[in-house]
Amino acid sequence: MPQITKKRKRSTPSAGSFKDVRQKIRMLEASLSDKSNLNNLVEIRQFAQNDDAQIVHAAIHSLHRVFTSLITKGEMRKPKSVELTAKDKVTIWLREQYFDYQDRLRALLAHEEPGLQIPALNILMTLLKTESETLTLYSQRYAFANDFYGPIVNAIIRNPNFSQPLRNELLEKYLNVYDDLRHYLYKDIAEILGKESRNALLDTVKSSSKKQKTSKGTSTKTEQSLIANNAFSIIEAIRTMPTDASEIDEFWTGQPEGAKKSKGREGDQDNEDDMDDLLGGGLLSEEEDEDASDKKKTSAKSKPKTHPLLQLRVHQRSFSECWLAVLKLPLTEEIYKKTLLILHKRVLPHLVEPKLLMDFLTDSYNVGGATSLLALNGLFTLITEHNLDYPDFYHKLYTLLDRNIMHVKFRSRFFRLLDIFLSSAYLPATLVAAFIKRLARLSLNAPPAASVIIIPFIYNLLKRHPTCMKLIHSHEAIGQAEDPYRFEEGNPYEAKALESSLWEVQTLAQHYYANVATLAKIFSEQFLKPKYVLEDFLDHTYATVRRPHHALKKKKNHWKLILFFSDAYSFSEMKLIASERRNRHWR
Repeated sequence: MPQITKKRKRSTPSAGSFKDVRQKIRMLEASLSDKSNLNNLVEIRQFAQNDDAQIVHAAIHSLHRVFTSLITKGEMRKPKSVELTAKDKVTIWLREQYFDYQDRLRALLAHEEPGLQIPALNILMTLLKTESETLTLYSQRYAFANDFYGPIVNAIIRNPNFSQPLRNELLEKYLNVYDDLRHYLYKDIAEILGKESRNALLDTVKSSSKKQKTSKGTSTKTEQSLIANNAFSIIEAIRTMPTDASEIDEFWTGQPEGAKKSKGREGDQDNEDDMDDLLGGGLLSEEEDEDASDKKKTSAKSKPKTHPLLQLRVHQRSFSECWLAVLKLPLTEEIYKKTLLILHKRVLPHLVEPKLLMDFLTDSYNVGGATSLLALNGLFTLITEHNLDYPDFYHKLYTLLDRNIMHVKFRSRFFRLLDIFLSSAYLPATLVAAFIKRLARLSLNAPPAASVIIIPFIYNLLKRHPTCMKLIHSHEAIGQAEDPYRFEEGNPYEAKALESSLWEVQTLAQHYYANVATLAKIFSEQFLKPKYVLEDFLDHTYATVRRPHHALKKKKNHWKLILFFSDAYSFSEMKLIASERRNRHWR
């Protein structure tokens, strides 16, 4: 997660000395208009390595203007000739200076001072735009400089000082606005994390001694934890994932060419193997990239009519690869729970193949406790919308109903889902009776806010499943001692719930909290009342339970005060006192 930066105390130069340095940087920059003074670049780069933030700020902006001018003039293009001329050698030297400048900017992303992190990010993004536009100009078709963007993404997700201001700038100004930046971020994170996982596996296999294995494993886990935290903090805050191709219309590096944007998913699956060529490639080395391009020979006829960046499925594919790569990393408990919270609404709808999260969600559901509760939403989505078959689902759901569930903050979320899971009229009466009986038993020790939910919940279940009405009419069990129901039994079919009775609700009719007692008396009347609207009861807490009593107590004290004043003062005196108090209040 983004860390709070601690400002380091350092000795800053006086205003006069900084003005002198800034003036010198400007003079050096102006002198670069003459090619004979190109060595002055080195001196400006030295200022960019200074400890003073103001000097670094002035130097990196100066270098940005210089290199932007050189790129747009075409003086930074890699020489293609084998025999290098003097001009080619100068170009190669300039490219080396440019690459060193890029390294410095990426290093500044991890600086302790957010005032340097944000300018470094903005300069890198502006250079990315310039690079991409230049590539597009020379290649005569849309190009995204991913070989420039990929190292920026790598530096960000490995950043030990990923501050909140830097995260906000990245998200609000770039990733939540531009479709191309978001797409390539997903693509690059997936590739980086995939390479990281492979390297970690190779290190584990190659390590020979036990000591070596332990030390390497510890460092790898620490780095993976940092990457997971940073990557998750970025992708969970991206809220602009498109749901239709017509929504893909904002690009930082220029509008991709192609036919009119498709309105649906038609044609999205065509020619997927050829898309990587048009999408600017990944983070492969030049040799690997050349080998990959040699393998792909496509004719002009096979090119898709719509540019890949305008196709919804391409964006969904990069989104899926990124999230699957992040979920394979060792996640902290906090990130794990946050992931389960947002999975059903913000991840599953955008995945190309949601069933790929089947194992992740079932494993989370089997953990137990709050984790199982959080996994319910995602698991329910897979069961209802993607035909997931999970035979032990109701057994596990039954065991989740314990005393702890009545006190967790996700209680209302759980009961909403439980109501959906038990809504089918085709569920066996034995299973439904077991849930009714377990809820009734838990209500005896539950807080009033939970009991207020359980009573209408049981009532609705009985209305929905009339076979279970025998629990109300049976008088064989009138207390826990005579009750054949086995609360500790994990299998709902073996709990003997149908042989029991709902003596618990009769006990609740004597509850100390009047609202619970009143609700419980509904079971002693004829079942003519329609089903309760469960939403009216789900959000009750201790605060809402205390509020009516507090208001009643306040009202009583108010009348006591009036009676006291009426005994001590006349009506005109009371009126004067009230007026003075009102004026004092408004003052």
